[in-house]
Amino acid sequence: MCSTVYKASRHESNSTVLTSSSEISASQENISSILGVLSAISDYKSLAIFGVIAELNNTGADSHTICIKLSITHKEYYHRLAALIQNGLTIRTDRSKKYILTSLGKVVYNNILSIQYALGNIWKFRAIDAVRISDDRIYEDLDKIACGLTEILFREEQIKEILEMNCKKSN
Repeated sequence: MCSTVYKASRHESNSTVLTSSSEISASQENISSILGVLSAISDYKSLAIFGVIAELNNTGADSHTICIKLSITHKEYYHRLAALIQNGLTIRTDRSKKYILTSLGKVVYNNILSIQYALGNIWKFRAIDAVRISDDRIYEDLDKIACGLTEILFREEQIKEILEMNCKKSN
């Protein structure tokens, strides 16, 4: 006796969509993968190993170089490297026995750089948020002001696109 479990969810068009248990389990697998990737880079030393491999990606990074550069033991290194490999962020090249980022690793590293940029410019984000949550009745449309600030404060197109999605939704 096999039964299919359905879960109701709302989408942007305000229609209710039924999701089968197989789709839910696929979603749970994605969540598990996300958690694995995040846990592989979740501590300082793991993130540092990942960063060194990313910086030396053209030539590849060998174990000895990474251990010396980061002043970590081989045990600490191999434990963390195994997690990076297991989660598909790095691979070992066959010919030179060096480690390089996978395609997934490159995407994750690029997002880490975006996070570092955002944290380095946190005051800009806070300024935009302060305007958005202001309860000042003098200004008619605070979202337009916040969108204007976004345009002025950021040169990076990717960040503008992310922040301007809020502008288009509210207009």
